[in-house]
Amino acid sequence: MSSLIGVSQKCQYALRALFELALRYPADIVTTVSEIAETQSIPPRFLEQILSKLRTGGYIESRRGNQGGYVMTVSPSSISVGEIIRFVEGTDESVDCLKKPGSSHCPFRGGCVFKNLWERAKSATSDIFDATTFQELLDKQRTIKNELDYTI
Repeated sequence: MSSLIGVSQKCQYALRALFELALRYPADIVTTVSEIAETQSIPPRFLEQILSKLRTGGYIESRRGNQGGYVMTVSPSSISVGEIIRFVEGTDESVDCLKKPGSSHCPFRGGCVFKNLWERAKSATSDIFDATTFQELLDKQRTIKNELDYTI
């Protein structure tokens, strides 16, 4: 994980790719890799790997042929951002003392004054990510678009 909130660039790409497909749900509109890559500014070589992982997780499916591409297979209201983060990132911890109990990764072995801080930060971000569905992101996108489209 490459940031304080624990969301790697790969995971951000996965979230944006899934969001792009959610924009077309449930119309079952097939979206190509190049469309997703261009719209969401994701390097196509990384996107292929990410889409493959999302497909194995059952979040999307691929369609073959001339009109091939990807579609979302589950409702945006049933998937949280936290679920996708955990699916892509796994359960690896970025702070040593939050790793498995009894782990010897932390040199302070439980005596670190920062442990409670890390636990609270992890809990707060998990709560936010788990409480945010892709449907909420879609609704927010529509609100932003309407505000930008508003003219006097």
